[in-house]
Amino acid sequence: MRIIYSLIFFLITALTYSSFAQDVEVKKLSVNSRSGNEMAPFFMDSTLYFSSNRSNSLFLKYYNEDKENLYHIYQAVLRADSSWTEPQQYMKDYFSPFNTGSIVLSKDGDQMYIGQNTYDTYKRSQKSKNGNGMGVYVSTDGNRGWSRKSSMPFNSRRDYNTGHPSISDDGRFLFFTSDNAEGQGKTDIYYSEKINDEWGPAINIGDQINTAETEVFPFYHSSGKLFFASDGHGGEGGLDLFYSIQTADGWSKPVSFDKDINTEANEFSCYIGDDEQWGFFASDREGRDNIFRFDRGFPVFEACELQEEETYCYKFFDEVMEDESGPYIYRWTFGNSESLDGDTVRYCFDRPGEYEVKLSLIDTLVNQEVFALSEYTLDVLRPEQLYITCPDDLVVNDLVTLSVANSNLGDFEAKEFYWELDDGRLQKGETIQHIFRTKGKYIIKCGAVSSVHPQLKMCSSIEIIVTE
Repeated sequence: MRIIYSLIFFLITALTYSSFAQDVEVKKLSVNSRSGNEMAPFFMDSTLYFSSNRSNSLFLKYYNEDKENLYHIYQAVLRADSSWTEPQQYMKDYFSPFNTGSIVLSKDGDQMYIGQNTYDTYKRSQKSKNGNGMGVYVSTDGNRGWSRKSSMPFNSRRDYNTGHPSISDDGRFLFFTSDNAEGQGKTDIYYSEKINDEWGPAINIGDQINTAETEVFPFYHSSGKLFFASDGHGGEGGLDLFYSIQTADGWSKPVSFDKDINTEANEFSCYIGDDEQWGFFASDREGRDNIFRFDRGFPVFEACELQEEETYCYKFFDEVMEDESGPYIYRWTFGNSESLDGDTVRYCFDRPGEYEVKLSLIDTLVNQEVFALSEYTLDVLRPEQLYITCPDDLVVNDLVTLSVANSNLGDFEAKEFYWELDDGRLQKGETIQHIFRTKGKYIIKCGAVSSVHPQLKMCSSIEIIVTE
């Protein structure tokens, strides 16, 4: 006997592919099923947890109103040879027989946050006049295993749904999605703060992230970035992955994820590795929802010299007078304006350019030129290097813009720019943004690979000090 069950919220339907472009490799995982949908990846201790509506029983089944299988949590272990074990349903008897859309674990693995249907029995769901919506629940791992799931205080059984939880590393903030009618769009991202071991109310994260459209599947990264899926910030089409950086002044303008990852299809629900160079995400680019892995190729720059300061200073000297007695001196004139006296002088030009340099013999009694010893045009050039620019004052938790847009590369044509931020973070791009979370001295490196000859590289580094 089939029991038809209505899923109201959050399970995006119609979500294989392998590609390599611009140093980002995207591969479809072997854990995906042939006929079901997979999404909401979470990775911890070599184990991938995800939600799937694959068929897992020949007996009693629950279906949504479209007669589709409901979603359950599965796990697969990453072997040493990078292959995956066969996915198995995770704690089948613990989770709801209805929809479990996603789970995340705290950093220490002792708490689990779950997005699932409010009622976990058919009888209770049928008695509800408002259907069986979605809510966020928490469970604690104790001596007797996982505790009974507790409903978060911001859930509602009548008015709206909540789901897609993501917890900060320090366990202080919980991010989630809701279709609360008081929000800004179809679904918004909210957060709750834990104060004195009590979770606070749901707070809308604001219009810098939320739009009149759909924002779903937040993932809070240890760097302070909030990754999420949206169809309200432009992009490649459908739902795309974006990130915003948490600063002392709020959330930054969302940035679209790599074009090698976002496509005209829907990309959503991601897990990003600590160094941001790899991760998992879901996409329906092949007609069904599948989980993919991305890896960014990051070249090694062995020689990275300290950046040369662009002062444009030169030493000028000449020796032509055998008898230095008498009222005569050398006078150097630069650009028909400034002058310095002496047989050896040091002069700094303001900027690159062509300058007329003249050396004259001057009679000091009348302050007139006796004759010109030499006269020529000096071409003052910028050093050929990656030139890193950043603010003079760097403060903990401030959003910092780093750029090499003002570099002089000469004939070197850069394919891509790669940043090493010394706190373990790696980024790509001519201009990047970053937040330093602790004070101290840092070495910032930026390298580039030639688009013509990939074996040719350039690299520069600067030393910065971040204060509180």
